[in-house]
Amino acid sequence: MTRKPTAYILLLVTACALLAGCSTDGSYMRQRLQYVSDCNRADTVFTARWLPTVDTLVGYFDRHGSANDRMMAHYLKGRVHHDMGESPQALECYQRAAEQADTTRSDCDLYTLYAVYGQMANIFDVQYLPDDEMQALKIAERIAWKDKDTLTALYTYELRKKPYFLRNDTDSILHIERRARNLYLQIQNDSMAARTSRVPISLLLDRGQYDEAGYLIRYFEGNSYYFDSSNNIRKKYEIYYYDKGRYLLASGKPDSSLFYFTKVLQAGYKEAGYKGLLMYYQKKHIADSIAKYATLFAKANDDSYLHVNQNAVHQISAMYDYGRQQRLAEESRATAARQKNYLVYAFFAFLFAAAIAAFSYNRVRIQNLLRISQLLKAKDDLQSLLEEKQAQLDIFISKNASEIKRITQESNQILIEHIREKKALEQQIEDMNRKLSLFSGASREKAFLNTPIYAAIQSHLGKAGDVPLSDDEWQQLHQMVNAIYPNFSL
Repeated sequence: MTRKPTAYILLLVTACALLAGCSTDGSYMRQRLQYVSDCNRADTVFTARWLPTVDTLVGYFDRHGSANDRMMAHYLKGRVHHDMGESPQALECYQRAAEQADTTRSDCDLYTLYAVYGQMANIFDVQYLPDDEMQALKIAERIAWKDKDTLTALYTYELRKKPYFLRNDTDSILHIERRARNLYLQIQNDSMAARTSRVPISLLLDRGQYDEAGYLIRYFEGNSYYFDSSNNIRKKYEIYYYDKGRYLLASGKPDSSLFYFTKVLQAGYKEAGYKGLLMYYQKKHIADSIAKYATLFAKANDDSYLHVNQNAVHQISAMYDYGRQQRLAEESRATAARQKNYLVYAFFAFLFAAAIAAFSYNRVRIQNLLRISQLLKAKDDLQSLLEEKQAQLDIFISKNASEIKRITQESNQILIEHIREKKALEQQIEDMNRKLSLFSGASREKAFLNTPIYAAIQSHLGKAGDVPLSDDEWQQLHQMVNAIYPNFSL
């Protein structure tokens, strides 16, 4: 017996909250939007509990917000799905966010728009879609240039190496890194220029281009600010020691290479460490050690392969959690079935109105076709009369040549009159054809499909929730039908 009062209290609280949110020009909702945005910038890991919040923000700002508000709301919803591992839903939100941006306005939030395409590129990279990733990176770079953010634009350009890596296109990777290094040097950013050397060092060593690799190693160590005073690289970058060891081994300094291969192994990179030690002992021709580290390298390689594949399976299963999506889809269908009745009724009412309009159009069209048929018959009658007169003229000429001049003048006069009447009838036919074309079903259909109210009805039908047509939209529908179907009244 206590449920109804409790429900009424909750309803009242909700109504008050909505009124508070709608008051002061939506300042409350903007505060909520800003809060979620701040959490995102603070690298908050979003979970499912954030979905109701971002759903509310999207629903509100789609109706009341500016282009920047709508873009931010859809972007944050995408970030929630992204952190939940639901990449398809995240991509859909990012694409909708991009669609909201009005780049023609001077106040367009280019920072958020850049983030949208940057996140899309990350998803495409994980999904091994290099073409889509490249397209997203190019758009993000253009946005950064438009925002006059040179450093971000150059960094985004450098990220093109990732889709090229997925394609195993090492030539393009080297080209991108060289050009990025030169562009960084043009803006006098030596540290970023040096950091572009990291990937090329490994690729050049694979190709046996040791002189260029050695130059980049010295440049990287001297300008990247990744090394301390003892020339130890910062944490999480120790894999570099493997390439340093490879270079020293190829340069005839095997003992120095042993030092770096040991360091990379101590840092936890077993596959690289064991492979480096194997190359060292092969260089030294020490059979026992070769056998030992060949076995260790093979095991580390197998473990690494298994780990990579397990991660890939985990990522794919996280991206495509079909079980959860099926439940959500079922709930969405049940909700839509309950809430879309009004739009369904409105749609069928519109179809009924369109049928009546089509009937009226066909009736008018038949009348015009009948009128055209009458005009064509009159034209044929005049043509027959003209031919008859011409025949009579020929007979008369043959019988009485002396009156040719008089008859010729009379015939010319008659001909001129008939030609004038013929032209008048042809003009009437042309006018009726022009009017008939106005009633063309294709023209009316095209005119109707291009009206704003048709787009509005389609938008309502695509939304979940009970979203009736507004009074203004009904008025637009009334004006549209009267304009395109003059003989129909809605």
